[in-house]
Amino acid sequence: MTVLDDITADFEAGKVYVILGKSTEKSTLLALLAGIDTVSKGTIMYKNQNFQKIDRDRYRRTEVGTIFQQYNLIPEASALMMFKLLSWKQGNDTERFLSCLKKVGVDEKQANKKIKKLSFANQQRVCLAKAVLNNPEIIILDAPEITLNHLSLEAVMTYLRMYAKNENKCVIIGSQSNEVAACADELWGLNGGKLSFIKDNTKNDGS
Repeated sequence: MTVLDDITADFEAGKVYVILGKSTEKSTLLALLAGIDTVSKGTIMYKNQNFQKIDRDRYRRTEVGTIFQQYNLIPEASALMMFKLLSWKQGNDTERFLSCLKKVGVDEKQANKKIKKLSFANQQRVCLAKAVLNNPEIIILDAPEITLNHLSLEAVMTYLRMYAKNENKCVIIGSQSNEVAACADELWGLNGGKLSFIKDNTKNDGS
């Protein structure tokens, strides 16, 4: 079965991209961009390098942060312990981890609790912080209206837009939400395996 058919797109740093589409199609595209799946035909390029030739394990560890509906948290660990395990930098960088968590609303007390004992909202905040932990060049988020449903969608989108603009990073979001779509710098649509450009909102807001 062909899920994505002859699609071409460029994604740049400093922008938030939203791709509207059916669940299977957008999730497949995001998994490809995250280096989780591989294409059966065609080419994905990252910094002028073919995905087929780069170290995709290293790419997933250092270049991309993901938030999918399977949170991939470690329930028996605290957020701080999990971040120590996931950080590719050497040494104990507790202050950096706490700062990362504080930005999404998780204080030091919550950061030291086992993740399974946190509220659903705080677990989702940890997931959001985990995505930016290693200062990735790309953030990929699938269906924030579902994945981060215990958080304010407006607050999540504001956080991601600031990350893209202030840190000059690329944020790519798959969604079916008009509220999410309204926050995009560039809006794309995915239908019948075809990816189509819809609108460039930066021309309207002057950014």
